[in-house]
Amino acid sequence: MSTTTAPSCSPPALPAEHAATQQVAERLVALLTAGKNIDAIRDLYADTARHVEVMDVPWCPRITQGKAELLKKAEQFNRDTEIHSATCGKPIVNGDQFVCTMGLDCTSRQGPMAGQRMNISETALYTVRNGKITEAKFFYCCGM
Repeated sequence: MSTTTAPSCSPPALPAEHAATQQVAERLVALLTAGKNIDAIRDLYADTARHVEVMDVPWCPRITQGKAELLKKAEQFNRDTEIHSATCGKPIVNGDQFVCTMGLDCTSRQGPMAGQRMNISETALYTVRNGKITEAKFFYCCGM
């Protein structure tokens, strides 16, 4: 009986762009996991960053542009939403972008969904340039 050993394989060093994106991604996940979404925007977002939601709705525009507007939007969300639990998965990096999955069990306090408990399952695609998040696109579905 012959035995063969698998060749040793160590991954190549990450390109600088990929390594910087990995660092931002890991920090974002750490902050979101700790419930610090406002700190994540303050610390990790570029001044000109934008969020792209699935659709335009009266209480949340499809596109929000600029760190100051993103902070206002996040603060409003925190005021209007009771969060029962939240999850944020491990980021997967590709060059200057990464994706991560998130889950949110929450009840809205305001608007047409007031009093409704929802489970939101989401995947977010982030773009990083010069060590800052410049764009986040959200793909999600809600269940009650």
